[in-house]
Amino acid sequence: MKNSIKVKITDHPDELIIKAKQAAEKHGLRFTGDAEKGLIIGFGIEAHYLLQKDMLTINVLRKPLLLSWTVVEQKVRALVSTKPTIG
Repeated sequence: MKNSIKVKITDHPDELIIKAKQAAEKHGLRFTGDAEKGLIIGFGIEAHYLLQKDMLTINVLRKPLLLSWTVVEQKVRALVSTKPTIG
């Protein structure tokens, strides 16, 4: 099972990573990485991210069966505080 979520970011990459690490800690997730790439693991979720210029791509490799892709995408977007991109 793999699904990709692409998000256009407005924050500086370093600021985004600091916020994401804080949010992950707050929610009991393990977050390792930097302003280019990394890994998020916890509660049955495994995702890799890649940050290129102003585009964040998150590849969700594993998620709990009862958690819908819509909810996963909403949570990701909330974590990076952006609105969905169209297209």
